[in-house]
This record gives sequence, structure tokens and C-alpha cells, in this order.
Amino acid sequence: MSKGLIAASLGLLAAAVLVTSALARSEAAATPAQIAACTNVSLGFVGPLTGPVAFLGQEQISWLRFGVQKYNKANKTRFKVAGGDTQLKAPVARTVARRFVADRKIMAIIGPSESQAVRVGGNLYEKAGLAAISGSATATDLTKGRPYTTFFRVVPNDAIQGPQVVAFVAGNLGAKNVVVIDSQDDYSIPLASGISRGLRARNVTVSRESVSVDDTDFSSIVANVGNNVNVVVFATQNATSANTLSNQLREQGKKAIVFGTDGAYSPAQFKPRNGYVSVFAPDLHFDRKARALIREYNRYSKNRTFGSFGPATYMAGLAAMNAIARACADGTATRSEVTRLVRSTNIPSIFGGTLRFSKKGDPLPTKFVLYKITNGTYSPVG
Repeated sequence: MSKGLIAASLGLLAAAVLVTSALARSEAAATPAQIAACTNVSLGFVGPLTGPVAFLGQEQISWLRFGVQKYNKANKTRFKVAGGDTQLKAPVARTVARRFVADRKIMAIIGPSESQAVRVGGNLYEKAGLAAISGSATATDLTKGRPYTTFFRVVPNDAIQGPQVVAFVAGNLGAKNVVVIDSQDDYSIPLASGISRGLRARNVTVSRESVSVDDTDFSSIVANVGNNVNVVVFATQNATSANTLSNQLREQGKKAIVFGTDGAYSPAQFKPRNGYVSVFAPDLHFDRKARALIREYNRYSKNRTFGSFGPATYMAGLAAMNAIARACADGTATRSEVTRLVRSTNIPSIFGGTLRFSKKGDPLPTKFVLYKITNGTYSPVG
């Protein structure tokens, strides 16, 4: 029995070690040529590459391509990336889902990035046996009750984010009067509603507002923010909108702290004078152990700026490639086999610890991270 047909280190990730182990257990191990042919498939990225939050999707697909290049070099595999632009529109996301399901070269979905895109495409991926691994879709109900059995995510859900925001705003900041804003989508409405309920349960006075995800003028809402308001919580997927809101609050002399949820995490775009943001994964810029990986990515991307969205999607890509490579141990792989192996993912994470999935498809264990922003400069809380 052949041992170690894929044997190269991925540094912190060591995904190749897992692949080697899988090959060693195979009764009919494939040759290197067969492995290369079997992995000559694509990861279908589903996210907003154009539109109001294009920065998010572009960061994610850049890190995904970086991860694929790195993995291929280390393991002599031939993975590729196919881009599927949702434009942050549910009907477009469903069209992308149909296209990827029909393309037999697509062996796993990386994403969808947005919760609404999971809702419109999740049943299609499930029927096709395609694993969909998201690096940013956080809506709680995507895994609650397991509505899509082939959906996984490498980030925590909003059932964790909401209570953390509530505890910090009411406890650490001692806020007594808060405005909570949603951006009229499937991600922000339930999150904003949950935060509002949690704050009210802690005797905080809460006012609710709602804006479109692509709104650029918040002057009417800002005018209604009283001088007694301590915090404005904006549940949004648009960091630019969060920054505009912050600027207009300052222009009208309002001193409320702006608190953005994970969609607002972008050091390059969300720069309040006094604010906070919660996000599903640590920013690697604050992790000394990640310096080598960051240098490598900077060389690859020519110093492209990034936050937490890209590295999380990098991990989603590694989970998919690891599962496909394990499936290819005998020279062939099917979508359903890959999905089964994604469920048993157990690989080192660039965020520390290991990446594993619960029966519902959520990562084990995890939490959201908070950052304080002072004059546009980010720093970890705690």
C-alpha cells in the first residue's frame, strides 16, 4: 500500500499531513498523476464581486485564490477558483447557484458570502450534494434546525454575536439610550431585532430605524438621534454606509458612539472617530504568529488591504480542498463524498486551534471579536 502521495507542509495549516494520512489508509491509493487529475476541479466562489459591498467579495476571492495557489504548490494538486458574482441580490445569487450546480467541474461552493444568498441557493446545493462552506454568512437560522444539510460555515452565528453586542453595549459601555438600525436584509433585520430585545431586557431604552443597504444619506435618521443617545448600533453589510452614518452623526454634532456589526468590519472604509465593531474572526494584523502568512499574502496580492473576511474565506477554501483531496485518495471523487468528508474536517486554523464543524455545520467552538476604533485606528478589546 502506497504511503504519502501528497506530502508537503502548509506551515500553520498542515493540511497536507491530513491528506497524506488519508492516502496511507487507502487500500487502492492513487498515483500522483491520478491525484492531480482528480483535483483538477473548481471551487465555486459565491459572493458580491460588484455592487455596494464589492470590497467584501473581492477580499474574499483574493484570499481564496491565494489559498488555492498555496495548497496546489504544496500538494501538487490542480484546484481552481470559479467566481460567481451575487451583486448582493438574492435573484442573482440563485442564478449563480443554478449555474454552479450544472457545472460538474464545481466540487464545492465557497460561500455564499451573504445569508440571503444561502437562503436562495442552499436547497439547490443540497439537492446536488454540493458542500457550501461560508466564510461570512452569520444568520442564525441557516443552521438552526439544519435547513440545508450541505451548508457549513467557518464563522460563528448571530445567536452568539447579538448577545455579545448587548452585553458590551449595556455592560461595558453602560448605555441607557440606544438607537438600533438595520439595513433591510435577511442578515441585518433579525440581528438588529435580537440586539434590540436584549438591550430592552437590560432596561435600555431602544429606538429602531431601518435603511436600505445601499443608502448614502442618513441625515433624516441622524436628525432623530437625540443628544441623550449613548450608542448607535448599525447592523449592516456595508462598511461604507457605516462610515457615512458615522460622519453625518459627527457633522450634526452628535456624540453617540457608533457600533457596527461584522459587515462593517473594514479598517480601510469604516473609520469613526469613536466607535466599535464586532466581527466573526480575529484580524490577523494583530496576531504575531500570523506575520509570515501575511507577508506571503502581501507578496501575492501586491499589498492589498484586508480585514477579517478574506482570512475566514481562506479557511473555508482549505476545508474544501482538504475534503476533496481526501476523497481523491483512490483517484476519484464525488460531490456527496466530498460533503461527507467536509463534515469530518479537523485541520489547524490560522486563527488558532482547529477547525471542526458541529452536526449543524457551525464551527466548534468560536466567538465574535470586538475592536475599538479611535480616529479610524483599530485595536482589539480585551
